[in-house]
Amino acid sequence: MADTPTHRDPQWTHRLGFLVPSVNTVIERDLRLSLPTTVSAHIARMSIIRDTPEQLAALADSVPEAATMLSHAAVDSIVFACTSGSLYHGLGYDAEITERITAASGVPASTTSTAVVAALRSLGLSRVVLVTPYEPWLDELVVAFLGAHGIEVTATAGPALPDPLDTASVPPEEIAAAVGDPGAADGVFISCTAFRGLEAARVLRGRFGLPVVSSNEATCWEGLRLAGCAPETFPLDGYADLCR
Repeated sequence: MADTPTHRDPQWTHRLGFLVPSVNTVIERDLRLSLPTTVSAHIARMSIIRDTPEQLAALADSVPEAATMLSHAAVDSIVFACTSGSLYHGLGYDAEITERITAASGVPASTTSTAVVAALRSLGLSRVVLVTPYEPWLDELVVAFLGAHGIEVTATAGPALPDPLDTASVPPEEIAAAVGDPGAADGVFISCTAFRGLEAARVLRGRFGLPVVSSNEATCWEGLRLAGCAPETFPLDGYADLCR
């Protein structure tokens, strides 16, 4: 009799699931840079082509079907990988999305905005410079969300681009250059999973010697943490090439 097939390969220890905005062209590359070779990333897309109030508000409607599809791949965790989309309706909205994911999939879940707050807190950061590609109205939502969690934004910077395809084209050096003098801030947060913040974070750590959290690094950490293969403290050096 043939051996009973298993879901595991000794060289492939964990599968992580990510719900990704359909227009995002950055996060998959960042996950390849960040995840250990023994961990695979599996993506389900949610329809959105522009950062408008209407499209961001509707993004979570894609969660039940997308999370169900990811559960078919026997993933160990699922993260809703969109910062603004997971905080759009304010405090507690990220928890609502997490509940939807787990209800549909039966898998431990989280969101990028949840992960960002956890990462900032784990590093002891309470005053941060916020770098985003967003227009001012969306920056304000991020500032309010962080403030509700006791994290003060001391300054905001970024190119104000409503089209995520434009967002993805901003070089990491330009993202890092948007941060002038961090002043009284004790760290930097680079928001948006469609922004090359992971690479910019490495530049900023070297330039200022301050902790930096990017959305994609926090998302990666959260997926690993939920799967039981990352520490409870966000790494000071982030995730770019950390596991390679």
